[in-house]
Amino acid sequence: MNVMGIAVLAIFAFFFVTTKGYVWASDRFSVGSPSTRHVYWLYRHPALVWLTDRQFVVSTVLLFQYKKLATMALALAPRADRGKWALQVACVSGNLTERLAAQFREGRVLVFDLVQAGIHNSREKLVRAGRADSAIFFQGDAAKMSIRSGSMDYIVAFFLFHELPSAKKKEVFYECLRVLKLHGRFVYVEFHRPDSFLLRMLARTIFGLFEPYALEMWRWRPTALLNRKEYLVERETVLGRYFQVVAVTKLANESS
Repeated sequence: MNVMGIAVLAIFAFFFVTTKGYVWASDRFSVGSPSTRHVYWLYRHPALVWLTDRQFVVSTVLLFQYKKLATMALALAPRADRGKWALQVACVSGNLTERLAAQFREGRVLVFDLVQAGIHNSREKLVRAGRADSAIFFQGDAAKMSIRSGSMDYIVAFFLFHELPSAKKKEVFYECLRVLKLHGRFVYVEFHRPDSFLLRMLARTIFGLFEPYALEMWRWRPTALLNRKEYLVERETVLGRYFQVVAVTKLANESS
């Protein structure tokens, strides 16, 4: 085997061990708290977070659609006037946090994440971008956020749900709706079932190796259960429907 082949195998082995391999070991040997076992080692260890949070890495993983998807998500935010509040649920690789902070420079940005390593890394990125004080970071479970109901004008979850077990997906989704302000907008960006057979095979391979919960996104439609008098749901797909950008706007408070 040549050097290139060895390098490719090493990269695959690295991501397998730090994602699906870690989840398998955590479940089998009951490592850590049950509420955090779904969080990959890749996102828990500071050195691994630092190593893999490179724009070209995340762009490659998302088939070079990162910039487009992030731009679409941020374009759906309401006008970021003074006093507007934005919430990013879970720290993410790439420059989404920096762009969100810049867009809401007249308002306030909250970033909520379960693990300290992600928070530290995102805070450091803001420091390097010259926006050290432009966001407030909270650590905790996104299914039980310590945020007042109906207080957020804009909420974004960027490739979070595919990493969560089924029950957790639902809990986080409805928690985001709880903290969403009337006429506010909740946007999530995720995988979607592609039209192309080749893309479906590619996705099944990637998910099978690295993302044990991601295939659920092909059939996960939490918005189908929403009251359309209370919520407006808009969906746009990208790259042959490989990705989806979903916007949920709160039109009225939930019926009692």
